[in-house]
Amino acid sequence: MPPTVQSLDADLRAWAQTHGVAVKDEALGPETLGKFDGPTVTVNPVYDPETRCFVLAHSLGSVVVWALNFDRSRAVYAELRAAKKERDTDRQRFERALDDWSAFEEAASEYAVGLLRELGHDWAVRPYTEFYRADAEMMLAFHRAGRGPKWREFYPAWRQRLARGEVQARPYRPRAVPPTFRPVRLPDQQVFREEDGKPGD
Repeated sequence: MPPTVQSLDADLRAWAQTHGVAVKDEALGPETLGKFDGPTVTVNPVYDPETRCFVLAHSLGSVVVWALNFDRSRAVYAELRAAKKERDTDRQRFERALDDWSAFEEAASEYAVGLLRELGHDWAVRPYTEFYRADAEMMLAFHRAGRGPKWREFYPAWRQRLARGEVQARPYRPRAVPPTFRPVRLPDQQVFREEDGKPGD
């Protein structure tokens, strides 16, 4: 039987359980796709199955990055929060913080893509890549302006730009999760999706 979104979901959850991460489903509100704290990943079931799978894969990749370098990861997020408060007066600091955040997100997706391949779901790599390259662009806009474009409008338009060759879905370099990986407790992280276009942090 060929792989499906449903089998991907099952395989990701099985991998997580084997590695000490419990995956739960919980309604989290209209702009929260999921959340994670290391030992637990929660996915919002109101979104479509493919989105939920990609959010789970990326969340697991993020948990891996945190576990492998907790202090660095915590510093990246702390600096981004601090720099956002001064983005209008110290733009260089803010852009450096965004670069470090982008590097964290890149690593999370590299582990996610490595996991997709490890689990035999190579078919999911391309749509995952397109989804998270678009997500990265949207989130950069959100961080820079304090509000972002509405995802339900932004993503279809981004895919049209991709088809026209105006943007690229640059492939992620797959990373293998180290066999010694175990999750660590980390500050609650939310997976955000702009839906209303209103200011937020």
